[in-house]
Amino acid sequence: MTAARSDPQRDGELVTATRALLARPWRTAEQDPEVVALVRRHADALDAWFTQELNYRLVVTADTARLVKVGHVPTDRPLRTIATTPRAFTPAEYTALALVLAATTSGPDRTSLRDLVNAVHSAAAEAGIVVDTDAASRRALVTALRWLIAHGMVRELDRGVGLYEHDADADALLEVRNDRMALLPTGAVVGAESAEDLLARARARGSVPTAARRRLVEDPVVLADDLEPARSAELRRHAGDEARRIEARTGLVVEARAEGFAALDVDGGCSDVAFPGSGTVAHAALLLVSELIYQFRPAEDPEPIPWPSVREVLAELVGEYGRYWSKAAIADGERFAADVVGLLEAMRLVAKEAEGSLRVLPAAARYAPAVTVAEGDDADEQPTLL
Repeated sequence: MTAARSDPQRDGELVTATRALLARPWRTAEQDPEVVALVRRHADALDAWFTQELNYRLVVTADTARLVKVGHVPTDRPLRTIATTPRAFTPAEYTALALVLAATTSGPDRTSLRDLVNAVHSAAAEAGIVVDTDAASRRALVTALRWLIAHGMVRELDRGVGLYEHDADADALLEVRNDRMALLPTGAVVGAESAEDLLARARARGSVPTAARRRLVEDPVVLADDLEPARSAELRRHAGDEARRIEARTGLVVEARAEGFAALDVDGGCSDVAFPGSGTVAHAALLLVSELIYQFRPAEDPEPIPWPSVREVLAELVGEYGRYWSKAAIADGERFAADVVGLLEAMRLVAKEAEGSLRVLPAAARYAPAVTVAEGDDADEQPTLL
């Protein structure tokens, strides 16, 4: 009996498609024709891998690919506005988006903006939500519509939705892709009675190994304390096997250390946020974490760094490098500090403590000016990151 030979081209295409969907789980033929064609070509194999390994569900239509992720709900990856400088959605904008989805369920594929606004108000009344027509409410609705337009669920046929932001009587003709709209909510929403119930349902999906595997794929760093004891022990026992399985399909290189695990995306193609990266915020974040390690020696003194001290270090960096950075980015000092620290939090390099103080996490050590990996004295003891 002869074993089936691997097809290098097919294997490479599967890795490319898997990485693309993990980085951005919503793909349309208009924006990503090559990715959608690749996903459609290998839809069955991709769906099988996502289901078996991560308990995710892949939905593929003629012009859309949607990877439905469940089981792990990161708190640092909100929807972001469609703007030159994107920001996280506000609660009002999330509400507006949900109401638009409710208002367009089984609706016509073409509608006027006025009719859509009326349908949104009807959906709000049915849900017991008060929606005004003031400028703030109109801005929230326009933000939600722009997000839907950018993701191919709504298309402006005549005039634009932006006019409604400044004029309550403005109108436009819109095309609504109800088939795509239906793909947006996840199954965890069904039957949930509250936000807490929804999150609990989402996190409960899958076995212990699957849940641990999801954390490795979705988070750049997973500390031992991040996982329930059973999941941490399971991952520790099978770290080598899990690392090989993940790397073979995603290209992520998993490193196990005494403090936890790190999934390294060497070329950045599997990550929605690159670090180190280009741009003012990314540059400042890299310099800041290096300075915090150099000045405060967290390996010797693990106490959180007071927020005023963090701001002082960042101010020194702005003074030294500000002439090279975006003036708009550093104009608002508080906003700039929040953005820089937010990026470090997302990369699991720091964690916020009481009164805004920062605790430097173990993985930050690899961005220190000089990194030393201390080997354990015992043969079975793992090396540490600090």
